Amino acid sequence: LPPPVIPVLPIAYGLGAVMVVIHAGGAYLGLRGESIPKAPGTYISIYEALYYAAMMPLLAGSPLIAPLALFAVIHWAGAYAYYRGYLGRLSTPRRLRLYGVYELVELGFILIIMASLA
Repeated sequence: LPPPVIPVLPIAYGLGAVMVVIHAGGAYLGLRGESIPKAPGTYISIYEALYYAAMMPLLAGSPLIAPLALFAVIHWAGAYAYYRGYLGRLSTPRRLRLYGVYELVELGFILIIMASLA
């Protein structure tokens, strides 16, 4: 019997769809000057870092590798910052609105990743 085939692209698109929802929500909240609470924010950051790490083998040799690695590091640091409570202490409505813009940029990058997998 041949080995089972893992449906890599449907899985990658499913993981990407979750990322789209996370970043649309994060952008919405950030642009309103609000934030994701500490507990879910920590888990979301870990999910995001794992997502970027999972995309690296799929996009090996692509010019997207460097930004993928950067976003993975940013999200591991973000998970630590959420967990330690640093982000909550540093948050102001202005900073959160800037964070909302960052989330929109990241959302665009996620859409580029998904398009490049096609």
